[in-house]
Amino acid sequence: MLAERQDTPDLSLYECIDRLLSIDFPEREVIDIAYRAFREYYGLPLTYLAARALASVERGQLVLIATGFVNRPKVDTIIAESDGPVGAAVLARAVHVGLGAVPVLLVEEQIIPAMIRILHSCGLRVLDLPNAKKCADPSVTMDAAAILASPTDWSAAEEQARTLLHQESVGAFIAIEKGASNPQGEILFSRGRICTPTVGKIDPLVRLCRERGIPTIGIGDGGNEMGMGNAGGILRTLLEYGDPKYNGGIVPAQETDYVIPATVSNWGGYGLAAALAGLLRNPSIMHDEATERRMLAASSFEGLIDGVTGTTGTSSDGLSEDVHAAIVGLLRTLAGDGLDDIDWPGRDASRSGDRS
Repeated sequence: MLAERQDTPDLSLYECIDRLLSIDFPEREVIDIAYRAFREYYGLPLTYLAARALASVERGQLVLIATGFVNRPKVDTIIAESDGPVGAAVLARAVHVGLGAVPVLLVEEQIIPAMIRILHSCGLRVLDLPNAKKCADPSVTMDAAAILASPTDWSAAEEQARTLLHQESVGAFIAIEKGASNPQGEILFSRGRICTPTVGKIDPLVRLCRERGIPTIGIGDGGNEMGMGNAGGILRTLLEYGDPKYNGGIVPAQETDYVIPATVSNWGGYGLAAALAGLLRNPSIMHDEATERRMLAASSFEGLIDGVTGTTGTSSDGLSEDVHAAIVGLLRTLAGDGLDDIDWPGRDASRSGDRS
């Protein structure tokens, strides 16, 4: 666990990360509203708050990472999107490399093959949970993750949540691009269409984690994902499809402890990894551009689609592979990769007070 400090840390790194994640490149007109609302509510950079909470995870503890969105259920429920799983893999790598944690991915059963290939593409060998836990031992030279099927049935999801928290030491929970139920109990796409039957239910897990004091983090880009109901559901009055007339509104009822809104949900995962890298002063926690391209290619090979275009190429959320790689490069630079304190003497002093 990071040592407490009485002085106020320099937050410039996290301000930069937040700004990068909240540039509305595709002009979707959601991120400007969501980021402003949450930032005013929490008062500090959102990536900093989430990274600080995540850094409390102890070696060997599980970090549960939920993702996966069945994107064209009217066509076939096997079709899911690439935004979410790629960011989840980046977070899995970050918590293992940076904290010695055991990443456990929660996705719908039909998405498991794609999730395996993406995790392998970022350097994590997928093992069953007992063997993945062995890899938290620093003497074991193996980077690993486990995957569990996320039930679409509410009662099964409740049982899974209770079993996990009873049997395992869980250090944190992260949802990235994961739908959650609104006050009427429906899970919606970002434009108000019901998709409840096909989405793995994580609401019970978040509720139980919060009851036990386990940090929970939500990452999203459309207003309908877990975490977007934070700040008392403020987005219900700010987003067009937050209006209850749209099947109860897209904004979830369940809150998380921390939230990161991003232009693309994957980028929210990258931003959290970069913030953790800065907090721990370890740039290797962030993946690189070559790894990003491998993961997008793996998504394509496994048939995950760009949720905007519906194609199986290496774009995601309507933005090209090159754009995603560029974001990774910028975040790595912010986290300190390729910057020498001798050349930039102000960096060392400004980044030394972050461990609070």
